[in-house]
Amino acid sequence: MAIPSFTVSCGVAHIDLVSVFIEVGIVFCLYLMVSLTVNLEFGYAGVPNFGKVLFVAVGGLIAGSLSYRLAIYLLNLHSTDIIGSQALFATEINQYLSSHPYLGVEFLLFSLAIGAGAAALVGYLASFPAIRLREDYLGMLLLAAGQFFLIFVTAYYPITGGTEGLLVPDPVAWAVSSIGLRDVVVLAILIAATVGVYFYSEKVARSPLGRMMRAVRDNEISSEAIGKDTVGVRRNILIIASAICGVVGVLFVLWEPAISPTTFVRTTWTFYPFVIVILGGAANNLGVGVGTAAFVGITTTIDQARTCLLINNIQLPGGFDINAVEYIAIGVLLLVVLLVRPKGLIKEKPTQTIKKKRLRAIYEKANRILEQQKTVPLPPQSTEVDDETVPKTGEGG
Repeated sequence: MAIPSFTVSCGVAHIDLVSVFIEVGIVFCLYLMVSLTVNLEFGYAGVPNFGKVLFVAVGGLIAGSLSYRLAIYLLNLHSTDIIGSQALFATEINQYLSSHPYLGVEFLLFSLAIGAGAAALVGYLASFPAIRLREDYLGMLLLAAGQFFLIFVTAYYPITGGTEGLLVPDPVAWAVSSIGLRDVVVLAILIAATVGVYFYSEKVARSPLGRMMRAVRDNEISSEAIGKDTVGVRRNILIIASAICGVVGVLFVLWEPAISPTTFVRTTWTFYPFVIVILGGAANNLGVGVGTAAFVGITTTIDQARTCLLINNIQLPGGFDINAVEYIAIGVLLLVVLLVRPKGLIKEKPTQTIKKKRLRAIYEKANRILEQQKTVPLPPQSTEVDDETVPKTGEGG
């Protein structure tokens, strides 16, 4: 079954709007999930995790590498250099997965579990300096840790083949036979994962943990004074957000089944999610969704226009570099939002801990009780004075 296309002309170029919208949906889901973890850490708990790329890369690279080795073991493939033979092995693995879709589902679940577990473990290790360091030093430490991991993966050949990269098994290889169907399947999986992450983030924000996170963010000393475990709050939220980032890394590799040290870069997986949170509004999941939609819409429009201009060999006036337009637009948009709406497009609001229907019922019940108390007559109070209680003149003298 082929996906229908709707093509528009841009000079000599032709753009398929259906493929563009599918790609926009995939990118939107990936950015939204990572941005929600940034909102949990930075927006609610006040933890500036500038090493977000570390946890996404750990999930994607470790899960991709292990799934490739597991597929070689299951299919009984042999080679003295399994990475050097990846072109041949990947073809055989994907052909087998295309005829055994249930095995592809098992590979996907295995990769998700490995990615979430590995990223959560790294998040747990990163929580130790989070206990001892202030927010600014913690941000610098995580930023350096993310860059160190990418350099390590580039230099260490067995994980991803160094700079060569590694082809990983495609769990949805059965959908490759139809034009465009694979991207639709990937989009459906990403939508399901994004909805789950969004509602989980909302649940956390409305829970006692969410209120405690805000208290720790606003005044850590006061939170400790009333007995709150501020260290435990930071540790738990860092582990949870890291596990979600690991899942995002696996889903990104699902979309593009190949890994290399350049697959995950700091600009895309650290800087852009923070821009999205600032645009939409920190400590507001709905605002993060709006910020993601605005960010992806603007960048996609610029990318399509740039592609059209490059294909038609059109230069911008004054020799302006067309590749810099996207970065300039993001910077200008960020400055405008910070000047006009410093708290984001949708600012933080008080958390609704119970549903409005239940709150209204409680309010009406309280009003009925007050009305009943007003209608009940009070017992009469006697104005007579007992003679025995009044001391007589001369007594007690």
